[in-house]
Amino acid sequence: MPDDLELTQAKALLERSRHPLLIAHPRPDGDTVGSTLALRLALLRLGQRPVVACVDPVPDTFAYLSGWETFVTEVTGPVDLAVAVDQSDLQRSGGLYPVDWRGRVPLLVIDHHRTNNAFGDVNVVDPAAAATAAVMVAVLAALGVPPTGEIATCLLTGILTDTRGLRTDTTTPALLDLVARLTRAGGDYETVAQLALDSVSYPLLRAWGYALTRLQLEDGIAWSTLTLAEKEALEIADHEDLELGNLLSRTRGARVMAAFVAMRDGTVRISLRARPGYDVSELARRLGGGGHRQAAGCTVPGPLEAAVAAVVPLLKQIT
Repeated sequence: MPDDLELTQAKALLERSRHPLLIAHPRPDGDTVGSTLALRLALLRLGQRPVVACVDPVPDTFAYLSGWETFVTEVTGPVDLAVAVDQSDLQRSGGLYPVDWRGRVPLLVIDHHRTNNAFGDVNVVDPAAAATAAVMVAVLAALGVPPTGEIATCLLTGILTDTRGLRTDTTTPALLDLVARLTRAGGDYETVAQLALDSVSYPLLRAWGYALTRLQLEDGIAWSTLTLAEKEALEIADHEDLELGNLLSRTRGARVMAAFVAMRDGTVRISLRARPGYDVSELARRLGGGGHRQAAGCTVPGPLEAAVAAVVPLLKQIT
């Protein structure tokens, strides 16, 4: 659970605000989207005028969530509080919290990454939490806002996507109790499971096909690549989450998995996954990224072949 002092400070900031800016991280996933929208709904109930923003478009995968269509990519109106949701460092705001806001616009961070560097004025961070959505439950409780059906569905989206359908080592009896409580509150578990976990677009499935033809397994490491030419042929944008790391995590005999995806700026994005007992977050941090023990990521210089040659030996040191 988050620290009581952190929750008290967060409550004070949120209650004083009238025009809060709620920021989801680039390449938005279910946890940042669901947690941000849950807070938006709660603040609307308190009479505030929150704006939700993300520098990248939010996938229509999450169109079932209340307020999904209200995300903006640029901020033009007044802001008296910024809230960074599911972000471990300021860079993950995508520039939506400019450096010159420091000292003028308070920054509240709500997160669960163990690599979080406490970059906010107030930081509600619980590295033991399975998802930022679980931390957001405590924030909403501090605000005195009960989880309506719409709010509960947002929170379930964060929890189910970040635990890969309650299959990571962060899935504890307490988390299962929380999922049950959110479902009883009206959260639409079935819709979340079907649309956020089991619905895959045609281009994404084609991309998986390309990557799987190059899947390699060696010394407990499974890895594959997706080239820029393949992405362009499928009209896949750089900001889209391809879920390749999660796909490779199903490889039997692999303890650590890595998906290397070429970007249009010449860099390579790497999604890292690990079995329980192995930790990829420290390697991701060393390479300029971050994340969790079993799921992390980073971006490194290209070309694709050079990134694979440099990183795969580092992965073997983990196993």
